[in-house]
Amino acid sequence: MKENIIINEVGLRECFQNLKKLYRIEDKLHLLDYLILSGLKHIQLCSFVSPKILPQMADAEDLYSSAPDIDNVKYSAFILNVKGFHRAVNCGFKRLETSISLDDDYEFINTGKNERSALNELKKISDLANKFNIQLRIGLQCAWGRKNKKINYQILSDKIDKIVAMNPYKICLADTAGVARPETINECLRIVYPLIKNIPLVMHFHQTNERWQDNVITAIKIGVREFDSAVSGKGGSPFLIKSKGNIPTEELVKLIDERGFYSGVDLSIIDKSALKLNRIVNKIPTSTINLFNQMKESLK
Repeated sequence: MKENIIINEVGLRECFQNLKKLYRIEDKLHLLDYLILSGLKHIQLCSFVSPKILPQMADAEDLYSSAPDIDNVKYSAFILNVKGFHRAVNCGFKRLETSISLDDDYEFINTGKNERSALNELKKISDLANKFNIQLRIGLQCAWGRKNKKINYQILSDKIDKIVAMNPYKICLADTAGVARPETINECLRIVYPLIKNIPLVMHFHQTNERWQDNVITAIKIGVREFDSAVSGKGGSPFLIKSKGNIPTEELVKLIDERGFYSGVDLSIIDKSALKLNRIVNKIPTSTINLFNQMKESLK
């Protein structure tokens, strides 16, 4: 029996939060239908942040109330503060994701908080999650640093220790700036795994000069069995210049299957999901670009 690798689909948040145009909730729900039909079981619907900062997420409550209630499909939402926590819980979410940053400069850009304030807010969220029996995943953004800023492994260890002390449901390491490499992933995970004990670890990679496949393979070899991805490879931080998109779900499914693992996702339907999303935003999907490039090569 093949070993399972969990895919968390984050495209409904990552893609739409990065677009200047506002899209109808009907478009998001249509895309959601495709994602569910593909077999994806873990879907991040939205984020609960200030509509003034990200008006693209202003329909979060309506999106959740309109999403189909399907057995074995687990919806989650992203939050950054206590206000977002209450909004998400009040409309029915039982699974939430939040994060702090390893990079203090990015923390301030992203949340307007310094390290101490961010940790205090995180502790409040964690306490509320325990009180209301919410499964809380805590992430560490910029876990591999930023461009021209190397990782400080002592700071990494200290922040992981603080996260572990809050007893999260899962821990996620996010390569927010898209700078991770196989060698730095090895170094980072050698430090992190002994610290997190039995808490499941999730990887959140971004596309980096087509090397994301090497990053995923490296993480799998070390023992990671859960990854975030976004259909068609859309996304990226709205607060980083030239931010790379998330790894494409359709390509991740293909990689997992080729490596002899089980994703539980129908590749043909997730490819259609990518096409659907790109019809909505009027862009060509990663899978289509790859196919076009292959056709060009065959004609040489």
